[in-house]
Amino acid sequence: MNDPAPEAAGVQVILLDPQDRVLLQLRDDTPGIPYPGTWCLPGGHLEEDEDPVAAAVRELREEMSLEIASSALHHVVSVRRHYGVEHTYWTHLDVEAERLPLTEGQSVRFHALAQVRLLRLGYEDNAVLEEFFARRGRT
Repeated sequence: MNDPAPEAAGVQVILLDPQDRVLLQLRDDTPGIPYPGTWCLPGGHLEEDEDPVAAAVRELREEMSLEIASSALHHVVSVRRHYGVEHTYWTHLDVEAERLPLTEGQSVRFHALAQVRLLRLGYEDNAVLEEFFARRGRT
């Protein structure tokens, strides 16, 4: 009897600037990847036996050369989504988005919540951000 395939697990990080705008990453427009050409929260898949916080730190370093201490990441929620279990964290980030060196994606930009609501984000990021800002009392 074959063991079932392990459920996919990933992380995403809500990065807020001093004006409470959220950093979104414009995904590559490459056929074959999930949600090509859409804006998303930065993150990615956990590697085998990797802790979610360590994965979040690694993904931010790999994708945009950000060095964020694991102690600076605040857990928001871990929930099963249609694509697997997603661990969401948040932290503050005071940098100019256009200065971030990307290794994945087309660009990154900070967006106010009102702007985010006009975008069709990849994965379930619209719902994630609505829930996050509602919990913080910003709707």
